Amino acid sequence: MKVYKSQENYRADRNSIIDVIPLIKYENNPEYNLSNAFINIGGWQSWNPCFEVMPEKKQPSLTCHFIKGWNNYLVFPETEFKPSKNIILGQFITYLRWNNHYLFFVSMGNKETDLPPVQFVFDRNKNTVSIELCDKNQYWQKNDLMAEIEIFSVDSYFAAKEKLVEIFGNQHFKSVTGLGNSPAGWESWYNHYAKINEQLISKDLDSLDETDNLLKNGDYTSKIFQIDDGWENNLGDWDFNKTNFPSSPAVITQKIENKNYIPGLWIAPFIIDSRSNTATMHKTWLLKDSKGKNVVAGYNPLWGKNGNFYCLDLGNSEVLEYLDSLFDKIINEWQFRYIKLDFLYAGMIYGKSVSNLPQYKLYKNALTIITSRKTNCKGFPVYYLGCGVPFELSFTKLPLSRIGCDTYEHWENIISKLINWNGRNSAYLNLKDTLGHSLWNKTVFLNDPDVIFIRKENCYLSYEEKKLISC
Repeated sequence: MKVYKSQENYRADRNSIIDVIPLIKYENNPEYNLSNAFINIGGWQSWNPCFEVMPEKKQPSLTCHFIKGWNNYLVFPETEFKPSKNIILGQFITYLRWNNHYLFFVSMGNKETDLPPVQFVFDRNKNTVSIELCDKNQYWQKNDLMAEIEIFSVDSYFAAKEKLVEIFGNQHFKSVTGLGNSPAGWESWYNHYAKINEQLISKDLDSLDETDNLLKNGDYTSKIFQIDDGWENNLGDWDFNKTNFPSSPAVITQKIENKNYIPGLWIAPFIIDSRSNTATMHKTWLLKDSKGKNVVAGYNPLWGKNGNFYCLDLGNSEVLEYLDSLFDKIINEWQFRYIKLDFLYAGMIYGKSVSNLPQYKLYKNALTIITSRKTNCKGFPVYYLGCGVPFELSFTKLPLSRIGCDTYEHWENIISKLINWNGRNSAYLNLKDTLGHSLWNKTVFLNDPDVIFIRKENCYLSYEEKKLISC
């Protein structure tokens, strides 16, 4: 373990570079250099591309020039680095590979402590690995612990898996043991998207009993039935839309429980539509930039004025109280027990918070609050699934997490590909990300690769593509 401590007292006004490591220092074989290495890029959150960048190939662009609101999705917060022919960026867990020889760089600063997330900057020209911290606004005192980096080499994929098990342990998996070894589920998004209502949801719930399907016929340790986006009044107004869902949420969850499913619900707790009642009534809850404008979290044509949606200020105590009461309602009043937490990366977007703390500390504190309920008022276990989630800051609280971009009922998203958007929903890219993160499964996370498509209607994947994805 390589431990880094602050050499002086200072407040970081931008991300800190704490070390530049010559690669030859760790490997004596001169043939092992960055120019001929396959570089696994890891990703800082679950929608980042993850695969091995081949020698002489560029890392995919992390920005979209056509829709700037998407750039927050993939770019490591506050970094000044961009991928280029000679610069490759990876985060949290990355490796270099030459045939079957692997050299790993792993940030361990959030296994037992709360340290800034790390980006590894691979420079092919200089044959160096730089370590960048996302620590803007952090005040460091001399000798403060800044980062813990595990650097190790192994000679096979399976030896790498064993080493990751050794260094991460299994303590963080205890919160999801109740799901068993083979959970499965149904969710509304990839068939209905946001066009859902109570009648449709009830019909699909009944149909799972009445038709032959994988959930009905499979031998699963637990089964989830998740209501996805479309149930709420507005992004940020987290109550069921009474027009589309006239029954009490508790009535709906009881129907789901009666069918022997765990009731699941999608929510994006850290983002908000500026036109929502919540935003209108509590303007100070929205994170501001240095000019006093709302900080854009991202772009979605279904949400927000002009498609932009915004960040909540996680340094505002009123926001934290609101989030705590919201999850108390979802879990104890409505009785949902499987909560999909989406767009969590928004909690890491920097702004002028009313708190003077660095953003990574605000994120960790808010995540701790919203995942604090491990059982509901009836004593039944509660589970949380992360999505759009900052990997390094979240694995201890969200061991069950998505590890790739959204899948799609098409093999490719042609329009998003044409504008070079590499965080697009795509069955092909989702499969790539799943393979790229395979080392993480049951070592760091219980990987959720998103859904598989079996249906024939409203699906444009070939039989061979479906079979490939499901394997």
